Amino acid sequence: MKEGHGWKKIMSLLIVAEAEHTSQDMKEGFDAFSFCLVLMGVWCLLALFWSLSDGYQGFSCIDMKEGFDAFSFCLVLMGVWCLLALFWSLSDGYQGQQEANTKMVETRAQHRRRVTSQTWGKVEGAEDVFHDILSRLSVRSIRSFKTVNRYWHASISNKHFATKQLAQSRKKPSYIACPRADKAMKLYLLKPGKFNYRHHATVDPPGRSADHNMHMIASFNGLVCCINQLSDENEDHQIWICNPSTEETMLLPQGRPSVWTEPSIGVAYGPDISDYKIFSIFCVGKRNAGKGDYLYECEVYSSSSGAWRGIGPVLHLPMYVCFSPHRSAHVFAGGKIYWLVSLDDPAGIMLSVDMEENFEVMELPYYSTDLRYEDRITVTTYLINLGGSLSLVVLHVGSFDVWEWKEASWVLVIEDYLPFMHFCEIVLFMTSLEKEILFVTESRLWTYHLDTRKWKKRGRPPTRFTNPAIFPFTESLLPCNGGVRLEGR
Repeated sequence: MKEGHGWKKIMSLLIVAEAEHTSQDMKEGFDAFSFCLVLMGVWCLLALFWSLSDGYQGFSCIDMKEGFDAFSFCLVLMGVWCLLALFWSLSDGYQGQQEANTKMVETRAQHRRRVTSQTWGKVEGAEDVFHDILSRLSVRSIRSFKTVNRYWHASISNKHFATKQLAQSRKKPSYIACPRADKAMKLYLLKPGKFNYRHHATVDPPGRSADHNMHMIASFNGLVCCINQLSDENEDHQIWICNPSTEETMLLPQGRPSVWTEPSIGVAYGPDISDYKIFSIFCVGKRNAGKGDYLYECEVYSSSSGAWRGIGPVLHLPMYVCFSPHRSAHVFAGGKIYWLVSLDDPAGIMLSVDMEENFEVMELPYYSTDLRYEDRITVTTYLINLGGSLSLVVLHVGSFDVWEWKEASWVLVIEDYLPFMHFCEIVLFMTSLEKEILFVTESRLWTYHLDTRKWKKRGRPPTRFTNPAIFPFTESLLPCNGGVRLEGR
């Protein structure tokens, strides 16, 4: 029911009730008038009996005349009494009507506040209904309601409500975009279908390394993970967890340093909204006293502990992906993080790790060596999460392939043309949302839908793309630590 219609119905019921009360007041006035009429009727009968009896006893013209004169006199008195009774009863009814009208006007003026108070009292009493209503609002609106009273503050600040709000937000996902890498990271929201850039937040936390730009590398549960190189002499990163909707930021403690090259970062998260892990693969030097291959190790940061923990050596260090300025290009799908390691033809490999910290090396899809070089695995190869499944997109000259990981093997699901075939439309970044692949070129966005197999040219960014980053995003109230300190069920 719409709010306006609801108030109209309530007011109509109020008016009917007040009208019934007014009718009762008038009825009481006219009941008094009826009582007077009965009394006058009895008086009239007695007077008539008396006057006729007096006339019968005299039975002379003179005596009868006197009797009828007495009767006439009684009739006059009764008429006067009737008029007085009628005036009194109507006056009483009119006064009751006036009091009722006054009461009804006062009730209308106070009714909205009274009904609102009673309604919210019932809603607050039904906790699930109360949470369901608030969870459908924007994060910024919900945060403003924390100051209403203690009950509202406690209801909004618990883990049960944060989980419910995140579930509602996931029903209407969007993209979060950083079109241009800069020291102050400007983030925009893009709604699927419209792709209008709406500024959402500017992330410039105090204490960050001011000499280098911040890069967004992942988005999960309404939080984003960003890296910021420490200095020109130091390849290590500051790692930040940010909630753009609440404008909260958290700097992770510094992990072990990486030598010779920058570390590779990946973010994994579990079904519990408070549980996430950040893996850092770094170089510890060369084996055989500086001669031979590099040695790599991994450590993991857990939101539950708030600290780094080493988990031992790793066979490979992830590669730089195409135009990415860092080694941290990865995708999280099916409970695992995936990085590209090598695109060597025909023995390209990738690296994965799950939440239980188990690593695995996987081969890339096989392309025959009989094919032309540009028709095989190319440097413009991206990993994406396509509808919950790990997928690999390989761009060729004028066409592209989509491979999906199914039952421990690669399956080719799409072979189609590229609408941008000239070099001014180089793909700088790629992501996906459900069954839609988003291609980011230097000047605009393109989307390709797997079900319809149709391309759509989208709008231009507010500034020219430079090291862009775009990820699926859902607003949430989660604190940057994942919510491990949130109270409630």
